[in-house]
Amino acid sequence: MVTPASKRRELVTIQQKNLVDNGKGGRRKPDGGAEWVDVATGVYAEIIPLRGNEALQNLVMRNVQFYRVTINARSGVTPDFRLMWGTTPMAIITATISPDRRDLVMTCEAGVLM
Repeated sequence: MVTPASKRRELVTIQQKNLVDNGKGGRRKPDGGAEWVDVATGVYAEIIPLRGNEALQNLVMRNVQFYRVTINARSGVTPDFRLMWGTTPMAIITATISPDRRDLVMTCEAGVLM
């Protein structure tokens, strides 16, 4: 499925967790460091709302919205990353390269705590 570039009107930032080795075989957030760091900024995307619902998270009711986000193909983007759409963080649920290898199609979720 090729998405015409003219449909990619939204700008997103791809981010990953900012983690360093803790010296004990694990990873932790660096002291005084940001929790997320930018991997790519100004990425054009097509964002299509799929569905929304409510979810109970940490004893708080939250409105959750699911989206299909399509960008130009890029390697290395996994569900460990997130997208920032303006001020809205979007958790990446799935990330799949299209069969023609031109697009990266992601299912994302907004409204959850990350």
